[in-house]
Amino acid sequence: MTNQLDTINLKHYITLICCLLFVQFSFGQDMDFSRVVPPEGQSARTFEDQLVQWAWYNSPGNAIYKEQLAIAAQRKKLTWWELLDANATFNLNESHLTTSTAVNENLFFPIYNFSLGVNLGAILSRPARTKIAEQEAKIIELEENQQKLKVRAEVLLRYQDHELAVAVLKSKTQAAEEAESVYTLVKEQFQSDKVDFKDFTAASANFYGAKEATAIAQSNVNKAKISLEELIGIPWDKAIKRRRKK
Repeated sequence: MTNQLDTINLKHYITLICCLLFVQFSFGQDMDFSRVVPPEGQSARTFEDQLVQWAWYNSPGNAIYKEQLAIAAQRKKLTWWELLDANATFNLNESHLTTSTAVNENLFFPIYNFSLGVNLGAILSRPARTKIAEQEAKIIELEENQQKLKVRAEVLLRYQDHELAVAVLKSKTQAAEEAESVYTLVKEQFQSDKVDFKDFTAASANFYGAKEATAIAQSNVNKAKISLEELIGIPWDKAIKRRRKK
């Protein structure tokens, strides 16, 4: 059992090392973030990629970056409108409210006044403000990409924890079944006075200890499922069914 668990832990660490090498290799070249998080609507290459895709697009918090980029794009467009300086005024006085000839002598004074000018300061500062808007959009994009790396790493780590928990549960279940067989045999022998009480209590303690270990292992599997569901946004049973369809 110890060798089996050592093999499981070794696989766990190998997977983590591969993830780190993937990120390091990608940063050494032009990073393709469509490989980090598969685009929405695109079929994932592996089940792990599918988990990452669910985790990204099912999280409301990650949608913030899309909205922030839209705001940055609108802010860049506004730099054109800021160049114009438009004004409109409405003049209302007694001459416009009476029909008296004496008062209407000033009717030539317009009721409405419109003016359209160009803001010199806005013209001079527009290149800088446009550059700032572009830099803000770039910062948001970088933050989004950084978040994609974090989400992918977290999903893969939790998935490996789940796989490890399942393997440990399988091992503990097998050990509990073997302990139960020994306990049943020793119990029969004890009732026939073929073994002493010390052997019986040892077999009993081993059996109930194995049952407790199995219960703990099952709890760890359940916790790993809950941890994954928190990220991917769908029940784990549904995720497994979709995996089997592929």
